[in-house]
Amino acid sequence: MTEEKEMTEEDLFEMAETTDDKVVIKRELKYATFEYDETEKTITIETKSDTIPEKNIHESDADYEDRLAAHEPAINGRIELNKVYSFALLRFVIRIAQRNWFRKVK
Repeated sequence: MTEEKEMTEEDLFEMAETTDDKVVIKRELKYATFEYDETEKTITIETKSDTIPEKNIHESDADYEDRLAAHEPAINGRIELNKVYSFALLRFVIRIAQRNWFRKVK
């Protein structure tokens, strides 16, 4: 027989405090990545470069092609917004969207 332990209110509160659910919403585009972290309430914006590495003088064509295949775009800039600035950015974007939505068509 298995013993089932009865849950008390204290156990439920401990479970609520110790949740390890990390919700991260991430959207990757060709030259930018947007990430929202629910637990820390932060938004991270990262931009990437489209430059292709140049061929070295002493590098064979096969080595250069291998290096190009494994090439990851370089990160140009990265900004992390805390919850105050994240909320301000969202309000700004929503205000622009509403302005464009309600604009009269001529």
